[in-house]
Amino acid sequence: MHCRVIVLLIFLTGRIYGQIPEIPLETYEYDTNYIVTYEKLLAIRLVSPRRIYDFRLKNTATDDFLEYRPNLQSAFGVGFTYSWLAFDIVFNPKWNREKNTEVGETNEFNVKATVYLKRHMVDATYRRYKGMHISNPDDYLNPWDGKYPYRPDIRMTNFSVAYTISSNYKKYSPKTTFQLDGRLKKSAGSFLHISEFHLTSLKADSSIMPLEYEQSFNQQAQITRMNIILLQQAIGYAYTFIYKQFYFTLSAMPGVSFSYGAVESDGGNYNPLSFNYLFKSMSGIGINTRKWYAGVYFIYKYQNINLTKELAFNSNLGEWRIFIGYRIHAPHVVKNIMDK
Repeated sequence: MHCRVIVLLIFLTGRIYGQIPEIPLETYEYDTNYIVTYEKLLAIRLVSPRRIYDFRLKNTATDDFLEYRPNLQSAFGVGFTYSWLAFDIVFNPKWNREKNTEVGETNEFNVKATVYLKRHMVDATYRRYKGMHISNPDDYLNPWDGKYPYRPDIRMTNFSVAYTISSNYKKYSPKTTFQLDGRLKKSAGSFLHISEFHLTSLKADSSIMPLEYEQSFNQQAQITRMNIILLQQAIGYAYTFIYKQFYFTLSAMPGVSFSYGAVESDGGNYNPLSFNYLFKSMSGIGINTRKWYAGVYFIYKYQNINLTKELAFNSNLGEWRIFIGYRIHAPHVVKNIMDK
């Protein structure tokens, strides 16, 4: 059985130590009628994430599309949170051998780092997948033999840095809502503004368009390499409903993006330049007490990139995460290191 570390999450929410100079950070006082903080308690948790990803090449004139997906399975791990630091290590044992045989294996590597302040949030995410399968072969293969065409050579990379700011930070903090280093006492919400830089990169040894699909697309869709930069803006609203110790968070953040890049295809090289739309959401449900907390949260992003007048590249990125944690008083050794 192969067991690999695939996710490392680091959340920095205050001071930074070591060789990096200390940077003065803005501080904001919470409205204690709405928020109670647990940042001086040590939280230990079990987590099980499952990532979501696919991409589509779409003929916008006919609505025909070719969809690729990696073979992503549930992972398991442990983590802790104290003061300005939260840390998760997650393993993916790839137990579902039947699925590995059905759609092929994917080598994946995921890293996420987040700075959570009371009002601001900065996310940096890196995802790399090698080995993907076509998820809609029955749309083009007649008869379809039940097998999913697998391309072990396709390498897909996504890197993004997103800055989020909350307007109602005294009563609604992204840090408390999504990191759970505290608890909302009352239902509350806030407008959120997101500025994001995103890089999408695709590489393959040959065209990603199978022969059976070529009649539905032009030669510019026979892509072998692609690098696209997106500058994105999104504005939306997040709201958390509170009932006793239970919480339920919903959010919706539509936006636009400007994209520019380079594409190599069997039909020639070209440089897409376009304005596009996107949609983001962060939601969750669970229970949050002083000692125990548990729940499920869901992060989702849809983005569209118009490569040519009749060709679009769409992708869905996200993650489900199940967690259960317990808060304790931090040992003195932890306080001595973290509270200096």
